Formats: sequence, C-alpha cells, structure tokens
Amino acid sequence: MPIEKDYYSLLGVPRNASTDQLRHAYREAAHRLHPDKNVSAGDTELFLDVGQAYETLIDPAARAAYDEQLAQVEEELLASSPFRSSVQQSRDAILELDEPQVHYILLDIKPADDLPDRRPPVNLCLVIDRSTSMQGPRLDQVRSSVLTILQDMQPGDTTSIVAFSDKAEVIVSSDQAVDIAVARARMSLLQAGGGTEIGQGLTVGLDEIHRNFTREGVNHLVLLTDGRTYGDEELCLEIADQASTYGISINGVGIGSDWSDRLLDDLASRTGGNVLFLNTPRAVTDLLHRIHDSLTQIVANRVRLEGALGQQVDLRSAFRILPDPIPLGDSLPMVLGHLPRDGVIRILLEIVIHPVGSVDELTLAHFNVSGDILGSNMERTILPIVIKANITSDPDTKLPPDQIVSALNHVALYRMQEKARHEAELGQVAQAARRLENLATHLLAEGERDLAKIALNEAVQLTQARRLSPEGEKSLKYGTRALLLQNPKGES
Repeated sequence: MPIEKDYYSLLGVPRNASTDQLRHAYREAAHRLHPDKNVSAGDTELFLDVGQAYETLIDPAARAAYDEQLAQVEEELLASSPFRSSVQQSRDAILELDEPQVHYILLDIKPADDLPDRRPPVNLCLVIDRSTSMQGPRLDQVRSSVLTILQDMQPGDTTSIVAFSDKAEVIVSSDQAVDIAVARARMSLLQAGGGTEIGQGLTVGLDEIHRNFTREGVNHLVLLTDGRTYGDEELCLEIADQASTYGISINGVGIGSDWSDRLLDDLASRTGGNVLFLNTPRAVTDLLHRIHDSLTQIVANRVRLEGALGQQVDLRSAFRILPDPIPLGDSLPMVLGHLPRDGVIRILLEIVIHPVGSVDELTLAHFNVSGDILGSNMERTILPIVIKANITSDPDTKLPPDQIVSALNHVALYRMQEKARHEAELGQVAQAARRLENLATHLLAEGERDLAKIALNEAVQLTQARRLSPEGEKSLKYGTRALLLQNPKGES
C-alpha cells in the first residue's frame, strides 16, 4: 500500500474519524470529483481512490487491517525518508478548558545530511511584461538584466525568454540563449506597446518550460510585470494550478506600484514560489541573480504538506516563514515549494483546539511531507509526522520558544497592515489610520524606522485622500513580510 494512498488524507479526516465523519467527507469529495463535473487530469483517478478509501474505512474489519498496515508502512518511511522534521509548540501542554483555545505549531522540514551534494540543472523561463507602461528605462533595465542572467548558465541549464502585452511570443528560445550575441540581438528587437494580459505570457512561458522540462533539476518561471491584467485572472490561476502539478514554481516580480499584488501572491502560493517588490527597476539585476542562485541550491522539489488535523482541531491559518515568507491559506494540502540543500522549509501553523474532555493526550495532526529528491531514482518520498500534545489541568507558565515568539510578532505586524488595508477599502478611514499609527509604533520598537515612517505617511495619506497610496500599500505589505526572515536572538 503506497503511502500516497493514505485513505485518511484522501478523505481529509482524522485517524479516529467517526462513521458520520467518513460519510460526510466521502459525499463532499465524491460530489467535487465526480467525472461528470470534472475533466482535469487526475480527477477521475482521484475519484476512484476516494471511493476505495471510503469502502475500506467504513468497514470496521477492513479499517483495522488497513490501520495496522498503515502503521507499519509509516514506520518504514520514517526510517528511510531523506527528509527530517522538527516540531515546536507554543505550549508544552494544552490546558483542559471547556472553550476553544488557540495553539501554534512551528514545523521545520530539512534534507537529510547524507544526500548527495550536486548542483541541479535549472530550466528557467523569464516572462517579461512589454506593455506600454514598461517603455523607457524600465524595459531597458529589464533587457540588460536578463542578458546578464544568461551568462550564469551552466552546461545542462536551459533558459528562454517570453515577452507579452496583449499577445505573447518567445523572444529568445533555449537554443538561442546559449549564444549571447544572438540573444542580445533578439532582445534589442524587444519594444513596448499594447495592454497587459498576463495569462498570455504565462501560457507561452509554461509551454517553454514543458519543452525543456527536466526531472533531474528545477523548473521555474519568473514573471516580471508593472501592470494589472484584466479579464484573465481565472486563466492565470488555472495555469498556476497546472504548473504546480508538474512541480513548476512561479516567482512574481512587481516593478513600480501599479500591479496586482493579490494576483501575484496567489500565483506564487499555488506553486510554492514567492513575490518580490521593486520600487525601481534598477535592482532587477541583483534580484534575478539571487533567484537564479537559489535555484541552483535546491535538493528537492514538489514539496507538499498533506494529511489531516485531529478531530477536535481546526486550522485557522498557515504561513511559510522560510525560505521565502508567504501566506499558505487555511486548508490542506499545501504546496511548500522547493527545499534548499543547506536550508529549511519552516511553517507556522495557527490552530484552534476545541474542548477535548478528560484525556491525557491529544493528537493534533497526522501529516505527510512529500517531495521529489532531484537527481535521484527513488520514487516520490514521504515523511510521516505525528504531532501530539499532553492535556493538563495546570496552567503552563513556561514562555513559548523564541522562534515561535519571533514569528508571531512579525506575522502580527504583517496582519496589522493587511487589516488596515481592508478597513481602508471598506471606507473605515479613521479606524485604518489608527491601525497604521499603531503599526508605526510597533515598527519603531522593532528598530524599523523606515517602515514606521511609511506607515505614518500612509495614515496621513489615508486621512487626506481617503485611500492608501499604491506604493505605500506594497512597501508595507512586503516590508513587514520580509521581517519574518529575521532570526530570533540566539538562533544560528
């Protein structure tokens, strides 16, 4: 029985799920995945797997046999997995209460020490916005930066360049990219003009990634844009979901202030990528170098967090802290992206624990971390993770671990600016301005004087113009998000 057919994960139910829970979960999954309503690749197979899972778990004898086999398989996987994990919780023990309580889990996923040290080949496609707003210095700087990235290519790497406005085309193919003179001549023909349709660029870019697809290395798309797409947002998200299926990650790079951060965030979070904000195109060269260098350090891709939470547990939110901070939503499975060789994927989970009654121990979650080790012949690898907590009637006076405190403090700053933005959009100007002033106070306490100044300026801007400035919005959003990369005192 492959662990990828973990029947509890397929149905999204805890290991101690009741018969009613199984029936409810099966009805929902069957309705969502029925072949008469879905034509996406893999949906029919998943529909059949869900049916098999339900038939097995609803039968007490079959379920008992399955549970025994599942425990054996997970024990073997735990011993052989190339992944390692560590878990920290905000409290050592959960207080026995008759009301819901919030609890935090910090989950680290690392590669094993004995994995081979090799640089993976990189299959990269740069998708460049060439709409009218990019004309002049912006396009000139991007053009120059892209050419310098081509010089970083190593044998086995492939790079292609796609440009889009209301249409998209391949400007430099992977064959042309190996000859800098040819690539430079091709890029010199790139001119700005037309509207912005990101879906066009993503479609052609994904085709280029597939044309040079490598199972031995990293497949990645970088979208550079300074504008908003109109009318094709759903197409963009569908393309991101397709990319995620193949382990193709997307990084969004927003230049200036007039681009949709929410769309780019959605594209990145669905594929395990990241979003970067540039006030000016002058920094794009260094940024592209950092992206390319990070891709050469990857040891595993298509890393996902699957499984189910305990029966008395709900997931309120999840945030990837490392290697690049980004919100992950509130449901499983989660796409975590690439695992760096010498780094870690760190996730902060905020859960709500409902009254549990008189028990000594509570299972908070059964997770499976899955991923592909690059350059390896092994099948998709799995790391089972079981997270439990003791239940006590005595309050826990011990402070939470420093790493959790640091992460929570910085996530709180990020959420503060998100709430202020939402209030401003609702027309709650006074409330949003006060929140921004409060944010500035906290930022000053963190030593972030520049961000604090932006927050205060936006509070004034909001009071006078009754709206935030596009540049201020993005500076606060991505500035507070970047604070999550700071280590708590004493952490190596």
